[in-house]
Amino acid sequence: MILKKTTLALASAMTLVSAAHAQSAAPDAVRAEVTMAPHYTLSWPAGLGPVDIYAAPAPDQSKMTLIRHDVTATSLSLASPLSGRNRAYFYLKPRKGGAGLWVSNRILPLEGVANFRDMGGYETTDHHHVRWDVFYRSAAPGGLTQADYALVDTLGIKSVTDLRTQAEQEKQPTHWQGASPAFFASEKPTLPADMTDRTHLATMGDAQARALMEGFYAKMPDYYAPELKALFARLLAHQTPTLTHCTAGKDRTGFASALILYALGVPEQTILTDYAMSGDLLRAHMTPSFKAAMADQKNGGAMAASPSMRAMLDSDPAYLKAAFDSIKKQYGSVDAYLAQKLDVGPQQLTTLRSLYLD
Repeated sequence: MILKKTTLALASAMTLVSAAHAQSAAPDAVRAEVTMAPHYTLSWPAGLGPVDIYAAPAPDQSKMTLIRHDVTATSLSLASPLSGRNRAYFYLKPRKGGAGLWVSNRILPLEGVANFRDMGGYETTDHHHVRWDVFYRSAAPGGLTQADYALVDTLGIKSVTDLRTQAEQEKQPTHWQGASPAFFASEKPTLPADMTDRTHLATMGDAQARALMEGFYAKMPDYYAPELKALFARLLAHQTPTLTHCTAGKDRTGFASALILYALGVPEQTILTDYAMSGDLLRAHMTPSFKAAMADQKNGGAMAASPSMRAMLDSDPAYLKAAFDSIKKQYGSVDAYLAQKLDVGPQQLTTLRSLYLD
């Protein structure tokens, strides 16, 4: 939940992403949003019929408490039933029987880090759901405040994958407070030269910048294969909950997150919708640490010095499609890429889905 001093920027981010969901999510999507400290707004498909609503500090049926009985509406606004900064999870149990659904706020309301969100809750093609409180993604976490850690520490994160270059890591180091997870950082010294050439970037127009971004995404499947292979090995070893991040939590993190959702069986349109959130979140919640990273010419943030900054900060689905198109052209399919390049074949996919789907 959000502290009462939550900034207008973050409130704007929530509004923008809510609007994006309204346009792109299926009409029967289940959502929970933090609307004002400490309140939640829940919505769910009418097809569930009347529901009983339970709340819990974790998506665990053994920890949930009934808070509303026989609710016939399809939305509800309520104050958090939990004390302190604990995040609330809600279980919607149909009165007519059948499986219930867990839901929570996807975007975590943090002051010092933008684009920090949970990848749980998404429905797969065979009607399972990605478990909440397992896969987190964000911009670089170096700006987490003491108040932010009061919430982040409750997540129990066990591993952190840092996809930034060594130059980015040195410029914006992460000094984790509280119980420290295991950190796994990329060993790449810099991004490709065309992504960091300040002189060239400063002369680019929007179309050129978008072409540059698509070209970078087309390179990522092979360029970041070592980091992604290691990430999936950790997922298979159940080193979760896990956080994946880069500088903005948009490009490298966006591609890694898309592959995780794909491996779990989430449909492409849902993956693209999740990816598209980042641009709005970054524009609405520019934290000081992210601004500093974007302005530094020694790392990938140099791109932000150009007039084409909007294209660079955008999360246009065409970018992510460029990565998948590159995979299909070179490997024939995403499944073949996962198996051949990342050692995630049919057996590993079965294991991942048994671990991380409800």
